[in-house]
Amino acid sequence: MSDEMEEYKQEFIQEAREYLDIMNQNFIKVEKGDLDAINEIFRMAHTIKGMAGFMGYKNLEELCHKLESAMGKVRDGEIEVTEELIDVMLKAVDAIEEMIDRIEDEDNDNVDVEHIIQALTNLVDAEKGDEDFAKAEKTDVKPDGANLRVDVYIADDCVMKSVRAALVIETLSEVGEVVGFIPDEEDMEKDTFDGHFVVYLKAPDASAVENAISNVAEIDRFEITPVEADERAAEQAEAETEITESEIKRAEGLEEKETEEKAESRIDKKKERRKRKLESIRVNISQLDTIMNLVGELVISKGRLLQIAAEYDIPELKEAVAIMDKSITSLQDEIMQIRMVKVERVFSKFPRMVRDLARKLGKKVDFTMEGLDTELDRTVLDEISDPLVHLVRNAVDHGIETPEERKAAGKDETGRIKLAAWREKNNIIIELEDDGRGIDVEKIKQKAIERGIISPAEAESMSEDELKMLIFSPGFSTKDKATEVSGRGVGMDVVKTTVERLGGSVRVFSEKGKGTRIRIHLPPTVAIVKSLLVKVADETYAIPISSVVEALYVGEDNWKVIHGNPFMIVRGKLVPAFKLRDMFNVKNGRPEKEVGIIVEKEGERYALIADTIAEQQEIVIKPLTGYLAKIKGFSGVTILGDGRVVPILDISSLLGGDRLA
Repeated sequence: MSDEMEEYKQEFIQEAREYLDIMNQNFIKVEKGDLDAINEIFRMAHTIKGMAGFMGYKNLEELCHKLESAMGKVRDGEIEVTEELIDVMLKAVDAIEEMIDRIEDEDNDNVDVEHIIQALTNLVDAEKGDEDFAKAEKTDVKPDGANLRVDVYIADDCVMKSVRAALVIETLSEVGEVVGFIPDEEDMEKDTFDGHFVVYLKAPDASAVENAISNVAEIDRFEITPVEADERAAEQAEAETEITESEIKRAEGLEEKETEEKAESRIDKKKERRKRKLESIRVNISQLDTIMNLVGELVISKGRLLQIAAEYDIPELKEAVAIMDKSITSLQDEIMQIRMVKVERVFSKFPRMVRDLARKLGKKVDFTMEGLDTELDRTVLDEISDPLVHLVRNAVDHGIETPEERKAAGKDETGRIKLAAWREKNNIIIELEDDGRGIDVEKIKQKAIERGIISPAEAESMSEDELKMLIFSPGFSTKDKATEVSGRGVGMDVVKTTVERLGGSVRVFSEKGKGTRIRIHLPPTVAIVKSLLVKVADETYAIPISSVVEALYVGEDNWKVIHGNPFMIVRGKLVPAFKLRDMFNVKNGRPEKEVGIIVEKEGERYALIADTIAEQQEIVIKPLTGYLAKIKGFSGVTILGDGRVVPILDISSLLGGDRLA
């Protein structure tokens, strides 16, 4: 495969996957009664079909055509929307996804989908379904009633002009009624199609039409012309013929009758449209990672220059470094913003997943999502994706009861699950809530003792909140029998481990019989973070600011030892204290005065005792790899301006249960 075709293939794969996500979301909407979503599914299937045909993937093209035909019947009201119908449609989407994976891995679409094609064929009238659909698909041009004529010119370098034309027509149908278009779809799919076509539209607002088409990529230019009532008869005759050379010239603004002022106006509009078209581009994720690493190196170098400027007190150097500092900070902010993506990217797969699980388990679930525009660093979002899958699957399997159980408990037979995200101060909150059976604390206690996770004595001394957190212990499950959906505790420990590795925390709120709410706190990014540098003798440690609540000196008035355990007294409350000197076995030097860094872990506060606070600065996190990755208490290291390597404390694992015990 040539480099050019390989590039087209990768773009095809990426776009097809985006369309599949949209199809999955819209099928759930159709099942819930939103029949307007049918048009979106129809458009996605049609677009993938066109791209597959161009790339030579005939099996994929045929499957998309069958799905498109069936959706045409649904759209025309000839097929009733049922759960069984949606099952077949979703199996077709899954098959398309499998084909896309095969194309990416092996450059072929050899997937056995005959049973799915047969099921779709059965949905469409075998004798005349496809024939009728083909006729419906070919829109006859009837400009009568249209008030706008839109001339569209697809960019010369567009590879799939017919697909792009279909996308434009569907986009215009969202802002008005498409009365007709020329040439017809069959001619658009021919090699002779040069990318120029005309759409006759009945729309109340020309500006809405302009905005809609301006957002479609690979459009060189377009013209919107009002169609007067007395012109429509002439337009009808014109529509039945090929577009003439003189018409093209007129559309391009090259006729001699056109005034110079009008020509300049057209040129200005053309420039503006091209500007819009170039406002966004696709960037490979690996390139973003490379840029992020380079920015990280710049931040380290900036720290070194700031240190040199302070040591040698050179005015000119200080001034130059100050200017560079601002530029690097701005660059850092920009690249961090580019790396931010909406949680919708991960959340969008859950409606389909919940729907399938509920069907499989014989449950009824109303699944809702909020805060889809909330943004997270791409790395954080990718890491949290699998843990969220585990949480959602457990909510459906463990949380929501069967319709019979819910009725017996006086509940609506349809359970409710809500997934929400929002920003709170410097954190991103992701919360999953259900109105299911809730957590039985006594059952958790007994199962934990049976499995040796805790001793009977420990169980009696633990609070209710601590017992609830045991659901995140490796291998823990309250189910007596493992299920295909949830396994035996597999996954819930991954949730806590992953979240804490990202510098976040998990909390559980639940009431037996009422439901469960799991709240995850996450930092927006894990690449470059603000930190507090503290010293213990000659050693320096970094503590992420997101974990720090406050700092205060240690004195006789706020230090207390109870049964051999040290505490700090902070505003009348006892806070467990841990000396970093003892934790890391630092022997040399004893400070006259120590400082307590109050940190928070899972809603509880602890005091880390250091010799002094060195400074607060932004650090670049370099993750630990290999054997070092297994060491608890550290989330990575950073490099200071003078070249020193400083460990970054991971509060969650540093203050884990084994250490506190």
